[in-house]
Amino acid sequence: MVKFATGKMIRLSTFILTLLIANSAYAQRAVATLDRSTVAVGEGVGFSIACENFQPSRLPSLPSISGLQISNSGSGRSFQLGGGQQISTLTYNFLLTANKIGTFVIPGISIRSNSGVFKTQSLKLRVVASDSSDNKSQISDYAFIRLIPIKDEAYVGESIPIEIQLFLQNGQFNMPELSAEGFNLTEYPEPRSSRAQKGNTIYQVRTFQTAATPVKSGNLKIGPVKMDVVLKIRQNQRRRSPFSDPFDGLLTRYQDVPVKIEAKAQNITVKPLPTNGRPDNFNGAVGQFSITAKASPLEVNVGDPVTINIEMSGQGTIESLSLPNLEWRGFKSYEPSVLSKKTDPLGINGIKVFEQVIIPEKETIKEVPRIEIAYFDPKAESYKILSQGPFALKVKPSTKSNLISTTSLPENDSSDLEDEKLKQSEIIWIKYEIGPLGQATPFVTHPTFWLLQSIPLLFFVGSLIWRRKKNALADNPKLRRQMQVERNTRQSIKKLINLAEKNKTLEFHKELAVVLREQIGLKLDIPAEGITGDSINESIAKSNIKPKALDKLYMLFNNCDAASYAASHSTADLRKCLIDLKEVIDELK
Repeated sequence: MVKFATGKMIRLSTFILTLLIANSAYAQRAVATLDRSTVAVGEGVGFSIACENFQPSRLPSLPSISGLQISNSGSGRSFQLGGGQQISTLTYNFLLTANKIGTFVIPGISIRSNSGVFKTQSLKLRVVASDSSDNKSQISDYAFIRLIPIKDEAYVGESIPIEIQLFLQNGQFNMPELSAEGFNLTEYPEPRSSRAQKGNTIYQVRTFQTAATPVKSGNLKIGPVKMDVVLKIRQNQRRRSPFSDPFDGLLTRYQDVPVKIEAKAQNITVKPLPTNGRPDNFNGAVGQFSITAKASPLEVNVGDPVTINIEMSGQGTIESLSLPNLEWRGFKSYEPSVLSKKTDPLGINGIKVFEQVIIPEKETIKEVPRIEIAYFDPKAESYKILSQGPFALKVKPSTKSNLISTTSLPENDSSDLEDEKLKQSEIIWIKYEIGPLGQATPFVTHPTFWLLQSIPLLFFVGSLIWRRKKNALADNPKLRRQMQVERNTRQSIKKLINLAEKNKTLEFHKELAVVLREQIGLKLDIPAEGITGDSINESIAKSNIKPKALDKLYMLFNNCDAASYAASHSTADLRKCLIDLKEVIDELK
């Protein structure tokens, strides 16, 4: 019995292990990625190879590519749990630096392992000229912006991918403002984040993408593009005290400097769609597309519906795709329903599905007509026609019986008339007496009904007020800071009272200094870091603070500076500091 149970357990364990191995093998793959697809000459861009659920036999290496300098940047491993699977990823990082303009193809890399050979997909890296305007001002050492159209020639209606790259050392930014007269722009998806090195400076790069579709021909301009950024510029100050200070490190602070940066406009040559060879059913679709269609059912009666599903997919202005006016001779047709799906963030690639319902009106119909859709291919620079069908259709006579009409009967057929009258006399007519239910009071007249109806309205109004309050708070950084400082101050005062009762002088003055810096920073609208009694003489004097409160402010700062090396204070002295602190806070408000 024991041997039987042991053997059964071994078989079960072997089965589970086989499933795990099969599951792991199914998930094995190698993926190559570029931090950015477009860079300038002399800039470095990250290239990585991710090996999922397998261990390479040796370190992957990139082939030599003329015009690209390749260096190894190390490797890292990560683990992820999801969908009942554990994904182990070993990532090899490389740095690519271009030294000339052009489009470089990074071929697929074959990676060998004990479980087989895995190959990455090939990638393209576009290298443009370095914009000399990047270094025209001192601001460009901290931030600059670059506008990159993927192509400078296009046809009317052809989507042009646009990249806006923001290079920023440290700071905050708003969304870019792109001028594009003569173009329709798509919304910006979430920007991609990466890093770049230019000279000896490391920048954080945010890449914004959009698609510009020209609506007219001619020499047009895309841009300029402008952005509002707030730079955090580091400022160094001299030390004022040779003693060991618990607030050491506060003499270095950052200054917020709001600036507007700009990238110049780029020229785009837009050509009109050719008139030669334009199909009659062309309705403005520009791109590269494919089509599939099916009709069902293919055996119906007269008057029964037939549904035609037409799916168009490819690259182009997916949202603007529409069916031409198709002729359905012998059918009754209805307006088609439309469903579209984007397969990339810009909406350039996607799928659009049309569902057309037609009804055959006679049994002589033998097929669903051929479906033809014309579009213009900008790469081939010619018109093309997609077609599907015709679909063989079998239509049978309708099974619905015709109503008897008295006008269609012969005048001498009195027996049929009598039979029809007899059938009509057998009809039981609907009674119109309402009965006792009609005497009940309608629920709509009850106050409870209207109270229940008001609940969604009250919820909507409350949600609207809450949303407006949240938006107002998000658009007002000064108000957010004030609320944060008030919340921190309440918590710090409770902590100070507790420290004063326990006569913990050093901890008391450290917390007191934090409160003073936050209150003064809020009052003067400056960063709280680095504020001391000496650094605010001129600024605080211009704030219309009463001399008595100003003296107490300086006294509190002096107590904090001396707390690290002076003798301990009594509990009464600490309580006196609390009273002075509250007076100073009230005066600063």
